[in-house]
Amino acid sequence: MLAWQEIETGLLDMDGTLIDLHFDNYFWQQLVPERWGQARGIPLDEARARLQPQFAAVAGTLEWYCLEYWSEQLQLDIVAMKQEIEHKVRWRPDVRPFLDALRHSGRRLYLFTNAHPASLALKLKHTPLDHYVD
Repeated sequence: MLAWQEIETGLLDMDGTLIDLHFDNYFWQQLVPERWGQARGIPLDEARARLQPQFAAVAGTLEWYCLEYWSEQLQLDIVAMKQEIEHKVRWRPDVRPFLDALRHSGRRLYLFTNAHPASLALKLKHTPLDHYVD
């Protein structure tokens, strides 16, 4: 049990904590391999297999989150592709009541994310997350 009376500031992660991962998972596991494979005339399963080592090579680094990096590496317009499926951006269940309660409690709330600015902007367009954080 948390000692809420002692907590003055909340530090919140965005993807997977506040915003459902469906958007990102679909993008990286389905749409990117599909488009990359189509551009090269290879089937989806083969595209996924070829991309996996590239993804693994930068996992855990800031490059993983850099849309310009991936646009250059994959020769795809990553930002435009994200915009195509932006309708998939959704809150995780029960996040809004949680954020409402924290906001009304007088605590300071800060968002910590390594999301690229274009990804953040897209997600803020579909969730009023920025209204909850300081």
